Amino acid sequence: MTVVIEITYPEAMAVKKETKDPAADRRRSPARARMVQSAATLIRERGIHGTGLREVVAHSGGPRGSLGRFFPGGKTQLVTEAIDVALVDLFGDLERTLGEAETFPEAISVLVTPWRRLLVDHDFALGCPLAATICDAADNDSLRTHVGESVASWRALVADAYIRFGAPEAEAEAHATVLMAALEGALILARAQRTIEPLDTVERFFASSAPTLGRPRSGSRARA
Repeated sequence: MTVVIEITYPEAMAVKKETKDPAADRRRSPARARMVQSAATLIRERGIHGTGLREVVAHSGGPRGSLGRFFPGGKTQLVTEAIDVALVDLFGDLERTLGEAETFPEAISVLVTPWRRLLVDHDFALGCPLAATICDAADNDSLRTHVGESVASWRALVADAYIRFGAPEAEAEAHATVLMAALEGALILARAQRTIEPLDTVERFFASSAPTLGRPRSGSRARA
C-alpha cells in the first residue's frame, strides 16, 4: 500500500523557508561567528573608533567581501552583536551563580571574578565592553540605547544580590551603582598598573562594607 503525505502550500513554504533561508545560513556561518568574536575582542582592546571593519576581517581571517552579506546593518550591527557576545563570555552564568551564593562576600566574589579572569587571561589587554562602547557611541543612538539596556540589566542583578542578603530595597539600586562604578574604575587602574590588586581591593572593601547583611533571606524579590 502506498501512503501519500499531502503537504499544503503554506506548509511547503514553511519547510522551504526553514531549509533554504539564506539569512539563517549566514547567521550560522563559522566565518561570521569568528568576525563577531574578533569584533568583541578588538572593541575591548581599542574601543569602537579603534576597531575598523578591515581590522575585524584581518583578526578573524574572514573574507572581506562577505561583510556586507553577513552584516547588512553595517558596523552598528556588528558592534551590537559583538557586545552581546562579550557579555555572554563574561556573565553567561552570572544570574545563576549569584543566586547560588550563600554569603554576601561570596556574592561579591561572583561579581568580581569574571573581570579578574578577563584581565589575567588576556594579559591586561581587554577591558569592559560596555565602557569601551559607551565612550565612543555618543553619536550612535542605537548603540547607546543597547548599551544602556545592558548596563541596566547588570545593575538589576547586582541590586537583587543586595536585596537577597538583607539590604532595603530602596537602597539596593544605590549600592549596585556604587559597586559598578568601583569595578569600572578598578578595571582602568588594573590595566594601567598591570595588576589585579585594584580588583582585589574592591572585592575586600565591598565584601566587608555591609556587616549587617548575612545569609539570603527567604522570599527575596526576583528580577527579570
